[in-house]
Amino acid sequence: MKKHFIFFLVVALLCIASLPVSAQLATPSVAALLGDTRVESQVDSNTSGQAEAFPVNATSTGSVASLAIYLDRSSTAQQLAVGLYADAAGHPGTLLTQGSTAQPQPGAWNAIAMPAANVVKGTRYWIAILSSGSGTVEFRDTNKGNCSSETSAQTNLSSLPASWTTGARWATCKVSAYGSGLSAPVSVAVAVLPSSSALALGKSQQFSANVSGTSDTAVTWKASGGNISSGGMYTAPMSAGSFVVTATSMADTSKSASAAVSVAAAATVAVTISPGSASLSSGGSQQFTAAVSGNSNTAVTWSATGGSVSTSGLYTAPSAAGTYTVTATSAADTTKSASASVTVSAAPVVAVSITPGSASLPTGGTQQFTASVSGSSNTAVTWSATGGTITSGLYTASSAAGTYTVKATSVADSTKSASANVTVSAAPGVAVTISPVSASMLSSGTQQFTASVSGSSNTAVSWSATAGSVSSGGMYIAPAAAGSYTVKATSAADSTKSASATVTVSAPVVAVAVSLSPGSASLSTSATQQFTATVTGSSNTAVTWSATGGTISTGGLYTAPSTAGTFTVKATSVADSTKSASASVTVSVPVQHSATLSWSSGSAVIGYNVYRGSTTGGPYTMINTSLNAPADYVDLSVQAGQTYFYVVTSVDSGGVESLFSSQVQALIP
Repeated sequence: MKKHFIFFLVVALLCIASLPVSAQLATPSVAALLGDTRVESQVDSNTSGQAEAFPVNATSTGSVASLAIYLDRSSTAQQLAVGLYADAAGHPGTLLTQGSTAQPQPGAWNAIAMPAANVVKGTRYWIAILSSGSGTVEFRDTNKGNCSSETSAQTNLSSLPASWTTGARWATCKVSAYGSGLSAPVSVAVAVLPSSSALALGKSQQFSANVSGTSDTAVTWKASGGNISSGGMYTAPMSAGSFVVTATSMADTSKSASAAVSVAAAATVAVTISPGSASLSSGGSQQFTAAVSGNSNTAVTWSATGGSVSTSGLYTAPSAAGTYTVTATSAADTTKSASASVTVSAAPVVAVSITPGSASLPTGGTQQFTASVSGSSNTAVTWSATGGTITSGLYTASSAAGTYTVKATSVADSTKSASANVTVSAAPGVAVTISPVSASMLSSGTQQFTASVSGSSNTAVSWSATAGSVSSGGMYIAPAAAGSYTVKATSAADSTKSASATVTVSAPVVAVAVSLSPGSASLSTSATQQFTATVTGSSNTAVTWSATGGTISTGGLYTAPSTAGTFTVKATSVADSTKSASASVTVSVPVQHSATLSWSSGSAVIGYNVYRGSTTGGPYTMINTSLNAPADYVDLSVQAGQTYFYVVTSVDSGGVESLFSSQVQALIP
């Protein structure tokens, strides 16, 4: 039983005047059914996502409703889960219960509620811990004792696993964690899973029994019809009916549980086929599918009276017209099948047409031709030309004038083709014009130029400029330097043909201006503020800094004087000393705030820990850096206008820390 202490906590708020608040608090006692209630000396840790389990023996029979674990002050875990496992041949086995908290407190006992689990005195169990969020969980344990802890094989857990898988074993078998709840006799209880089952004649079902309230979890099985093994494997009889499977506890034969079993005759196998009929040309194909009901084996074999059908039901029609049958036969019952009727007609005659039927092009010009194929599902063609070249129907004219033929031949029937006549004439001379032919702009300004190309189907141009830059679309950007420059467009079809435009660039006149950020500031005496100056209208952006009170560095870092008052910070342009900007700084003397805590001391106490939170009910953070011996404490790290919530714990000579006292509230004026 952990010692507990009574605390009387008084809070006084000190600023200009003190405001006393008092409350009497009591720390409840801890009743442990299993585990270690001491704060052990060794600090251990686990990374997020990996669980560790520690063996414990139940010291009392009862119902565990919470697990408490002591976290070291260095713990940074943001999410903590704890759980209780049954023992399985010296290892953690099945998860009995678990709980979690989203705000675990370092340097304190963390009591986590969870669904109650029964434990039996003298029986071994395992307490497991897991940090499932960010941060590392730091806790206390010891390597004293002839036993081992285990880490989980999984390293990316978000919650404790239902069944444990052992990773590594460690000599640290005793952890500062305990389970508490009601110490009371626990009766034996049996549950059978599944609680009901529906089976066909002669089929099997695995049943399992869960026994609680005793370390002896063995059961005996029996069935009102059919057979069941000692391991719970039930086999249905060959006659239909309703039967009962029962598991009886060997520890207490008055405790049992049952499951209902409904046994029915197997369903009759039936086969359906889709589609039920089809019409195809000779050599055509049709995908058929078969559905089998009344049996878990849904496989079929396919056959056809004419043509062929694959094992997946893809039918290919024969070359001869006629009516044929496709059949799907059940593999489970070959007396069951379904058929579809297929009408096959002679394939139509292949025909090819070409578009356009004729074309006139300049030398080197291009024309896209398309071919249409009827009378076959294969519409592919091969292209050819008596002069020039053709690829995928795109014809490029020869460099010599003349009349040529473009031909498309069916791949399905190479005796079928279509042709088009192409008249090729000599191409006119290439000419380029540019618009506008001249432009005036400021430095870094922009101007859109366009080029027109005649005498060629290729109207693309390449752009260039003697200064500045010009995009592939003719957008010109002037240089920073003033002057007269040339923009040029050159034909891609004939690089000897080009056109140019003249661009006159002048420099803009910009006045120097200074701005200061921030424009004003309020500081305590001797405090600092970084100011930033921006200079426009000049390439020289340097400034000189000055202040009417306090000091300011060449980088604009202002330090307030030791006396209160209103002062001015000024930034002056180096390029134009007539241009500057100023900021007003208000300096005031800071006020020291504090909160004084006091309480009555307890017996057998060697010191106290003080915890503070910003919200009622926690979370709390310990604010004393070492054990506080006197029964009072002054908190100097408070801010005006804030509300704080305080609790206190005591530590006895054995190093055991009590639970939190009740909370008191402090509003700093």
